[in-house]
Amino acid sequence: MRAGIVTGLRTFELLDVPEPAPTEHGVVVEVQLCGVCGSDIHAYVDGWNYPPVLCGHEWIGKVVALGSGVTSITEGDLVMGGLAPGCGACTYCVAGHTHYCKPASRAYNGLVDDASPHGGFAPYLAADANRLAVLPPEISPTQGALVEPTSVAFHAVRQSRQAPGDTVAVVGAGPIGLLTAQCSKLAGAAKVIVVEPNPERREMALRFGADIVLDSGAGTRAEVRELTKGVGVDLAYDAAGIPATLEASIDLVRRGGSVCMVGVSSHPTEVRTNRWMTKELSITTSFVFTLAEATTVAGLIVDGRLDAEPLHEATVDLDALPATVEALASRELTALKVLVDPSAG
Repeated sequence: MRAGIVTGLRTFELLDVPEPAPTEHGVVVEVQLCGVCGSDIHAYVDGWNYPPVLCGHEWIGKVVALGSGVTSITEGDLVMGGLAPGCGACTYCVAGHTHYCKPASRAYNGLVDDASPHGGFAPYLAADANRLAVLPPEISPTQGALVEPTSVAFHAVRQSRQAPGDTVAVVGAGPIGLLTAQCSKLAGAAKVIVVEPNPERREMALRFGADIVLDSGAGTRAEVRELTKGVGVDLAYDAAGIPATLEASIDLVRRGGSVCMVGVSSHPTEVRTNRWMTKELSITTSFVFTLAEATTVAGLIVDGRLDAEPLHEATVDLDALPATVEALASRELTALKVLVDPSAG
């Protein structure tokens, strides 16, 4: 079978790979849909040493084969992949920080001997059962493929210092920013302000729970001050992960407020610590999510309290995927979320 993989700088290939078989504690999943993540595009553009298992990690699929030692999952279950629970024995687990389990992190990043040679841009993949979340049977393939990015946003809100009644800014209205705005509103934000230069994405932000949308620019800080009686927002989420959006997030926050860094960047960022210190800012960061959070998010999507489906703007097959990755990288294609059907065509 074929699998789509970033193999180098500006290089995305469809490679022939063996059809997977389950390990003793693993399963084989038939992939229904897999989203193209911003990190897939960053890896393609910047030439990251990108683990193949992460290339296509926003997938939903049906379990079609079980290893002999698997008892937590049954054939036919709908599942998605994430970070496994703590092993209970590594230094982080023993210290009580199971979410940062070293073996689980290595497995998630494909740094173990039996790691899958590819991610969800393939008709089938193999995965350890302990890093799968079972999704509600009534969830649609499109909804299921969006559980992963929604869980990233959900985890960010939980990691942040947001409190009920806070006024919040989300800087950047890409998929993660839009989902963060929605999760922030669900968590009790009194007012959500989204800052985004693209007018179409500003319009989309209103559908995702934003109360106010602002263009980014030299006047944004003054606009936010006016909206907050001269104070600034309680919390800003940097959802783009570039130096300009981190600077903007710091500008918009009141003294004593906080910034949560959600967007991921591999580029150096200059930090003027005197600005952080004089404001007495709290900085939090957020990365990935727990399987329990993914299960919760799936339930919130099914019952309608979270609506991620408007992000979905295109579906392609494997043959079209290399050109689609290049089009997203060059901004020739600006779709918020492209899903891949690896069995189509």
